[in-house]
Amino acid sequence: MSSQNRSTLKSYFNTGDYPTEAQFHNLIDSCVNLKDGGGVIGTTTMTGALNAQNATNYLGLHKFQGFVGTLAGCTGTPQYADNDALVELGTLDTSVPSGFVAATKFFFETFTIGITAAMGGVLTGNLAVASATGTATNVALTNPTEVCGADVTTFNSQLSATQSITEVDINFNNTAGNYHIFTPYVTAAIARKFLYARTTTTYNGSDVAGRFTVAAKYSVY
Repeated sequence: MSSQNRSTLKSYFNTGDYPTEAQFHNLIDSCVNLKDGGGVIGTTTMTGALNAQNATNYLGLHKFQGFVGTLAGCTGTPQYADNDALVELGTLDTSVPSGFVAATKFFFETFTIGITAAMGGVLTGNLAVASATGTATNVALTNPTEVCGADVTTFNSQLSATQSITEVDINFNNTAGNYHIFTPYVTAAIARKFLYARTTTTYNGSDVAGRFTVAAKYSVY
């Protein structure tokens, strides 16, 4: 069956009509279901608050995505080298609205890393995106793009040019409740949709208490 506009639905229920099974199906399919969701075509006006609690939410090309990071699975055999993967955090959203060409790039606007449990030992690191999922902890990523950390060349949104700002790496041993925020304004190929946390400390894997969240704001184009 298919969704119908209001005029068509009302025509099913004129005086003396006997709506058919198919017409009732159309009525149901024309509504947004609380369990299944649904799409809305046309302008929709909401007078109340929009409370979007999904891990990934988006408005057009703009994405707002949250990730949970745990270092419980880290192992120190052998020792981690600079930029080895600590943990794969998840997959970035690459979808575009109807009418847009398929995206070829990410544009990363803001990363906020909130520490929920300190590591228990010295550990600094960064965030990077890569085109391969499943890279194990203690293994280097293949051709990644660093998006939050000391090696990021940031972009000045006021000048539309690169700028000389030295970012610092993320302190995964920071006190719970502290945070790290960075506005990189950098791009990456759309294929690099898998987000990882990496170490920039020679890490032996003995401290694994670190927990953190990542709030990412980015666009695709």
